[in-house]
Amino acid sequence: MLKTIINFLRSRNHVATASKIKPSSEAHTYYVQALQFESFCHTLQRLQDKRFDVVHFEQQQTYQRNAVWNYISAGLRGHPEAQYRLGACYLHGELGLEQNHEQARQWLNQAAQQGHRKAEQLLNPLYQPLLI
Repeated sequence: MLKTIINFLRSRNHVATASKIKPSSEAHTYYVQALQFESFCHTLQRLQDKRFDVVHFEQQQTYQRNAVWNYISAGLRGHPEAQYRLGACYLHGELGLEQNHEQARQWLNQAAQQGHRKAEQLLNPLYQPLLI
């Protein structure tokens, strides 16, 4: 289901042009909402670690989807920190996303093109195997 949402959002806004757009206040709003949902995920994860609870697990999945959706919405609107967070999530398989180096590289490239230093640092190890 998450892949369907991501594909839908990408079809509405071309990702390649998103890095050329200055982040808008709308992008920042999506980014802040994503941070809040991610924070909820971490809180529920701590509760989940203490005792297994199906309700908390299902709620955590909802928060993960909402966080990813908001990061994508902000990233497509040119928010470099959101692009970085998405790249990092794909790189490490976080927020319910499967690990995907190609997606990670795309999002990190967009952030790096806007001067995001952490994105540039994460990209170096991704490109090293290609240089060998």
